[in-house]
Amino acid sequence: MLEQIHLLIRLQILDKTLFDLGQEKETIPGRLAALSQAEAACKAELDRNQDELDELLRRRRDLEEITDNIRARLRRTENRLMGAKTQREYQAANAEIDDNKDALKDNDDQLLEVMERQEKLEATVAALKERFAQASAEANEQRAVLDKRYLDLEAETGRLQAKRGEIVGQVEAPLLKEYDFIRQARDGVALSPVSQGICTVCHMGIPPQQYNELQRMDKIMTCPSCRRLIYWADAEEFAGQP
Repeated sequence: MLEQIHLLIRLQILDKTLFDLGQEKETIPGRLAALSQAEAACKAELDRNQDELDELLRRRRDLEEITDNIRARLRRTENRLMGAKTQREYQAANAEIDDNKDALKDNDDQLLEVMERQEKLEATVAALKERFAQASAEANEQRAVLDKRYLDLEAETGRLQAKRGEIVGQVEAPLLKEYDFIRQARDGVALSPVSQGICTVCHMGIPPQQYNELQRMDKIMTCPSCRRLIYWADAEEFAGQP
């Protein structure tokens, strides 16, 4: 039975490591997704501001075209004013000039507002482009690290699984079945050393009668509290083992 306990201890160490590796490996896809989401959010903000800037530039071109048209009308009207032959023609040209000047002022006010907004948006877009470039570079760097770590975890898992197979072949079938059942139900930990009458995993005391039987080390027992397999850790054969 001592040999079986030793095998279970070795198996437990391997399985706990495999469990931890598996837990870490499961986090990697989520971490990669988070990188993509953060990058996408940054790009979306950049695109939103770029679209607004593009629309503003179109609006500015429209206003500048309107300005040119108003100025052209104003020049034609001024020429008509200079060539007016009657008082009525003179007054009509003057009224039209005033209307064009009012329209020009209103258009210039809008153009000035657009240009001020354009200046701010251009600065925002430039900053967002720089931030997105930096975020993309950092994300790509972290992706490379995570991809490598994932491959390393798979390689290490494969190596430990092979080593586990060697040990499993030496454990008695009923004991292995019980061990695997408990391990799957207890976050990868099926075996617990008992020291000074205390289960070192759940930290509950073992009944005195059971503790006395445990010290004989002639059979595998279970903790009455956490239901894990237990062994006497204070025995010389197991001193210093996890």
